[in-house]
Amino acid sequence: MLDMSVEKSVLDFNIRNLKVEDIKEVYKLLVENRPYVGLNSRYTYFLLARDFSNTCVITEHDGKIIGFSSGYISPSRTDTFFNWETVVHKDYRGNKLQKTMLLQQIKNANVKYFEGTVNPSNQVSESNFLELAELLNAKFEKKILFKEEDFENDGHETEILYRIGPIAQSKLRTTEIIQNSR
Repeated sequence: MLDMSVEKSVLDFNIRNLKVEDIKEVYKLLVENRPYVGLNSRYTYFLLARDFSNTCVITEHDGKIIGFSSGYISPSRTDTFFNWETVVHKDYRGNKLQKTMLLQQIKNANVKYFEGTVNPSNQVSESNFLELAELLNAKFEKKILFKEEDFENDGHETEILYRIGPIAQSKLRTTEIIQNSR
Protein backbone atom coordinates (compact mmCIF):
# COMPACT_ATOMS: atom_id res chain seq x y z
CA MET A 1 0.00 0.00 0.00
CA LEU A 2 1.18 3.50 -0.83
CA ASP A 3 2.43 5.54 2.12
CA MET A 4 0.01 8.48 1.98
CA SER A 5 2.35 10.60 4.11
CA VAL A 6 4.55 10.96 1.01
CA GLU A 7 3.52 13.95 -1.09
CA LYS A 8 1.90 12.62 -4.26
CA SER A 9 3.96 14.79 -6.60
CA VAL A 10 7.19 13.04 -5.55
CA LEU A 11 6.03 9.57 -6.59
CA ASP A 12 8.89 7.87 -8.42
CA PHE A 13 7.60 5.79 -11.32
CA ASN A 14 8.68 4.39 -14.66
CA ILE A 15 6.56 4.09 -17.80
CA ARG A 16 7.54 1.50 -20.39
CA ASN A 17 6.02 -0.53 -23.19
CA LEU A 18 3.97 -3.60 -22.33
CA LYS A 19 5.58 -7.06 -22.54
CA VAL A 20 3.93 -10.48 -22.70
CA GLU A 21 5.49 -11.36 -19.34
CA ASP A 22 3.61 -8.41 -17.74
CA ILE A 23 0.15 -9.85 -18.43
CA LYS A 24 -0.22 -11.86 -15.22
CA GLU A 25 0.35 -8.73 -13.11
CA VAL A 26 -1.67 -6.49 -15.48
CA TYR A 27 -4.63 -8.86 -15.32
CA LYS A 28 -4.46 -8.90 -11.52
CA LEU A 29 -4.43 -5.06 -11.54
CA LEU A 30 -7.52 -5.02 -13.77
CA VAL A 31 -9.39 -7.54 -11.60
CA GLU A 32 -8.52 -5.64 -8.40
CA ASN A 33 -9.82 -2.38 -9.84
CA ARG A 34 -13.21 -3.51 -11.12
CA PRO A 35 -15.73 -2.00 -11.71
CA TYR A 36 -13.51 1.05 -12.32
CA VAL A 37 -12.34 -0.64 -15.52
CA GLY A 38 -13.75 -3.28 -17.84
CA LEU A 39 -12.23 -6.72 -18.04
CA ASN A 40 -11.50 -8.64 -21.21
CA SER A 41 -10.14 -12.17 -21.56
CA ARG A 42 -6.50 -12.78 -20.69
CA TYR A 43 -6.03 -13.81 -24.30
CA THR A 44 -6.92 -10.25 -25.38
CA TYR A 45 -4.17 -8.82 -23.17
CA PHE A 46 -1.63 -11.36 -24.44
CA LEU A 47 -2.45 -10.26 -28.01
CA LEU A 48 -2.13 -6.60 -27.06
CA ALA A 49 1.31 -7.29 -25.58
CA ARG A 50 2.40 -9.32 -28.60
CA ASP A 51 0.96 -7.20 -31.41
CA PHE A 52 0.58 -3.69 -29.97
CA SER A 53 3.39 -3.37 -27.43
CA ASN A 54 4.54 -0.15 -29.11
CA THR A 55 1.20 1.53 -28.22
CA CYS A 56 0.48 -0.13 -24.85
CA VAL A 57 2.28 0.92 -21.67
CA ILE A 58 2.58 0.04 -18.02
CA THR A 59 3.64 2.18 -15.08
CA GLU A 60 5.88 0.69 -12.40
CA HIS A 61 6.62 1.86 -8.88
CA ASP A 62 9.12 -0.04 -6.73
CA GLY A 63 9.02 -2.96 -9.18
CA LYS A 64 5.22 -3.27 -9.05
CA ILE A 65 2.88 -2.54 -11.97
CA ILE A 66 0.54 0.23 -10.78
CA GLY A 67 -0.86 1.39 -14.11
CA PHE A 68 -1.76 0.02 -17.52
CA SER A 69 -2.97 1.71 -20.68
CA SER A 70 -3.75 -0.02 -23.95
CA GLY A 71 -4.43 1.31 -27.39
CA TYR A 72 -3.69 0.98 -31.06
CA ILE A 73 -3.44 2.75 -34.38
CA SER A 74 -6.21 1.69 -36.72
CA PRO A 75 -5.01 0.59 -40.17
CA SER A 76 -7.79 2.75 -41.67
CA ARG A 77 -6.85 5.87 -39.65
CA THR A 78 -3.07 5.84 -39.39
CA ASP A 79 -2.93 9.39 -38.04
CA THR A 80 -5.01 8.45 -34.96
CA PHE A 81 -4.17 6.65 -31.72
CA PHE A 82 -7.19 5.02 -30.07
CA ASN A 83 -6.97 4.49 -26.30
CA TRP A 84 -8.81 1.31 -25.42
CA GLU A 85 -8.40 1.01 -21.69
CA THR A 86 -6.53 2.70 -18.86
CA VAL A 87 -6.32 1.71 -15.21
CA VAL A 88 -4.34 3.09 -12.28
CA HIS A 89 -4.23 1.15 -9.02
CA LYS A 90 -6.58 2.77 -6.51
CA ASP A 91 -3.74 3.51 -4.07
CA TYR A 92 -1.88 5.53 -6.70
CA ARG A 93 -4.67 7.61 -8.21
CA GLY A 94 -4.30 11.37 -8.00
CA ASN A 95 -0.72 11.34 -9.31
CA LYS A 96 -1.64 12.25 -12.92
CA LEU A 97 -0.56 8.79 -14.05
CA GLN A 98 -3.46 8.33 -16.49
CA LYS A 99 -2.58 11.55 -18.33
CA THR A 100 1.14 10.75 -18.21
CA MET A 101 0.58 7.29 -19.72
CA LEU A 102 -1.71 8.72 -22.41
CA LEU A 103 0.84 11.38 -23.33
CA GLN A 104 3.54 8.71 -23.56
CA GLN A 105 1.33 6.59 -25.82
CA ILE A 106 0.57 9.55 -28.11
CA LYS A 107 4.28 10.33 -28.29
CA ASN A 108 5.15 6.68 -29.03
CA ALA A 109 2.46 6.47 -31.72
CA ASN A 110 3.62 9.71 -33.41
CA VAL A 111 0.09 10.64 -34.48
CA LYS A 112 -1.93 13.81 -35.03
CA TYR A 113 -5.10 12.68 -33.25
CA PHE A 114 -6.08 10.95 -30.03
CA GLU A 115 -9.36 9.10 -29.59
CA GLY A 116 -10.79 7.39 -26.56
CA THR A 117 -14.20 6.53 -25.23
CA VAL A 118 -15.68 7.32 -21.85
CA ASN A 119 -18.86 6.09 -20.22
CA PRO A 120 -21.15 8.84 -18.86
CA SER A 121 -20.51 7.68 -15.28
CA ASN A 122 -16.71 7.95 -15.61
CA GLN A 123 -16.27 11.63 -14.80
CA VAL A 124 -12.60 11.22 -13.90
CA SER A 125 -11.62 9.98 -17.37
CA GLU A 126 -13.80 12.61 -19.02
CA SER A 127 -12.04 15.30 -17.01
CA ASN A 128 -8.63 13.82 -17.86
CA PHE A 129 -9.43 13.76 -21.59
CA LEU A 130 -10.50 17.42 -21.46
CA GLU A 131 -7.34 18.33 -19.53
CA LEU A 132 -5.30 16.37 -22.06
CA ALA A 133 -6.73 18.48 -24.89
CA GLU A 134 -5.92 21.63 -22.94
CA LEU A 135 -2.36 20.48 -22.15
CA LEU A 136 -1.80 19.76 -25.84
CA ASN A 137 -3.44 23.02 -26.89
CA ALA A 138 -5.62 20.95 -29.22
CA LYS A 139 -9.30 20.95 -30.14
CA PHE A 140 -11.60 18.25 -28.87
CA GLU A 141 -14.86 16.86 -30.15
CA LYS A 142 -17.18 14.41 -28.52
CA LYS A 143 -19.97 12.29 -29.90
CA ILE A 144 -21.72 9.03 -29.13
CA LEU A 145 -19.80 6.12 -30.65
CA PHE A 146 -21.99 3.27 -29.36
CA LYS A 147 -25.33 3.57 -27.59
CA GLU A 148 -26.40 1.42 -24.67
CA GLU A 149 -28.87 -0.30 -27.01
CA ASP A 150 -25.99 -1.33 -29.28
CA PHE A 151 -24.87 -3.58 -26.41
CA GLU A 152 -28.36 -5.13 -26.30
CA ASN A 153 -29.03 -3.41 -22.98
CA ASP A 154 -26.71 -5.79 -21.13
CA GLY A 155 -25.78 -3.09 -18.62
CA HIS A 156 -22.95 -1.64 -20.71
CA GLU A 157 -23.15 2.14 -20.74
CA THR A 158 -23.05 4.36 -23.81
CA GLU A 159 -19.52 4.91 -25.13
CA ILE A 160 -18.82 8.58 -25.86
CA LEU A 161 -15.95 9.14 -28.27
CA TYR A 162 -13.51 11.96 -27.53
CA ARG A 163 -11.32 13.09 -30.41
CA ILE A 164 -8.41 15.41 -29.65
CA GLY A 165 -6.26 17.09 -32.26
CA PRO A 166 -4.51 17.96 -34.32
CA ILE A 167 -1.60 17.37 -31.95
CA ALA A 168 1.76 18.98 -32.63
CA GLN A 169 4.42 16.38 -31.81
CA SER A 170 6.68 19.24 -30.71
CA LYS A 171 4.28 19.75 -27.77
CA LEU A 172 4.83 16.20 -26.48
CA ARG A 173 7.40 16.66 -23.79
CA THR A 174 5.55 14.34 -21.44
CA THR A 175 7.38 15.09 -18.22
CA GLU A 176 7.46 18.86 -18.67
CA ILE A 177 3.78 19.02 -19.62
CA ILE A 178 2.68 17.10 -16.54
CA GLN A 179 5.05 18.91 -14.16
CA ASN A 180 3.94 22.31 -15.45
CA SER A 181 0.29 21.40 -14.89
CA ARG A 182 0.80 20.73 -11.17
